[in-house]
Amino acid sequence: MSKTVVSAPFPDDDGREAASKLTPDSLSHKEENFMAASSDAVSKPVDPTTPNPAALGVLPTPAVPAASPARPESPDPFDPVSLRLGSDYSEGLGVRKEINTIPNRKPHKSEWFRVRPGEEWRLQTAVLELEKGVERSTYLVVPALWPELSGEISPAMLLTCVNRAGDLFLWRVKLPGPDGRSNTWVESSLQIAAAAETTWCRMTADMGNGIYAHFVPTAELPDPKWPAMPFPAMLKIAFRDRMIDTLDHPVIRDLRGGV
Repeated sequence: MSKTVVSAPFPDDDGREAASKLTPDSLSHKEENFMAASSDAVSKPVDPTTPNPAALGVLPTPAVPAASPARPESPDPFDPVSLRLGSDYSEGLGVRKEINTIPNRKPHKSEWFRVRPGEEWRLQTAVLELEKGVERSTYLVVPALWPELSGEISPAMLLTCVNRAGDLFLWRVKLPGPDGRSNTWVESSLQIAAAAETTWCRMTADMGNGIYAHFVPTAELPDPKWPAMPFPAMLKIAFRDRMIDTLDHPVIRDLRGGV
């Protein structure tokens, strides 16, 4: 009797036995996994100290969109503050105030006023004052007539002034006479005039003490806006009908009893 000897397959050096057990499907899946892993390894180097969020079961936090800035509220068109006229409203309306009349007077007791500093905005001269009832009129007199009218005229200072409403006027301030004698009314008015060059002032007659009382504002007020008019033009407007340049002037004739 002969024995049939079955030889067990042994893998050769090329590993054909191991390769024969690999199916085409398993080979293709392993190749794809290997290529994908190789691609990730090349594009994203792995830091061994950084934990893998997927392995720890931690999901990435979604990005929160930045909040848009709050839109500022539109101003109320009916706010009285934005609609109120200021003291310089004529400039905002595109108009200019024409100066056709410049009063020659002292400041009213209820008005705040300023005096424009500088010798070019004042005149020390001789004036003739007439009083008819409560009305007082001031006339300029040319220097040639001063000796003839020495008993009628008096020295005075004409100052350029403006009030809070922007009204221009000339303030006639009396000066001490040729003998140098003064009084409390003259002294107090000159003191207030000097102060009004740098701050707003108000003055009233203090009859009991024979002086002008001086008031200053408790709040800061804006500086005055002086008109663009030279001082000679102001004099011409203020005294255009009140300039005495001859002894035949009606005012002089009336003083001397002439017809």
